[in-house]
Amino acid sequence: MERSTEPGEGLPLVIGLGNAHRRDDRAGLEVLRRLKDLLPGKARFLEGPEDFTALLDLWAGAKRVVVVDAVSSGADPGTIHRIVVGPEGLPGTLHLTSTHGGSLTEAVGLGYALGRMPDSLVVYGIEAEDLRVADGLSPRVEAALPRATERIVEELRGPGPSRTGGGPPHA
Repeated sequence: MERSTEPGEGLPLVIGLGNAHRRDDRAGLEVLRRLKDLLPGKARFLEGPEDFTALLDLWAGAKRVVVVDAVSSGADPGTIHRIVVGPEGLPGTLHLTSTHGGSLTEAVGLGYALGRMPDSLVVYGIEAEDLRVADGLSPRVEAALPRATERIVEELRGPGPSRTGGGPPHA
């Protein structure tokens, strides 16, 4: 898949991941929708592809990428994790909840192996409580969305993280 040049290509890229029909797995998509309303023209916004290898094409050559998704690490539901992704990849204790083919963890590993990573990749994970097939978010995850959205707005307004970052997720 060849990348085309799009308007706003120099802007930060925000990718929301999730499944709209699996309760809290839709958290990344909900945050993405809120960010679109708050930051028109300040970033590019995309819903993540079904196939995680397609992320390599979406973020190849990008300066700043923020990915937002539901996660499961054992923390309290609604906890917001921020991970600056480096060559060591994503923490093994952080499980992404996607029901798509493959995972963000695999895409990051493949991206580093192939030299197809953005200059800066930050993942915001919202701790899920309920991933059953059903509509609507659980109350604690729904309550976390405004905080997650504001943190990402601040992230996008700032200078951006260095590629050497990493470390454990935090609330």
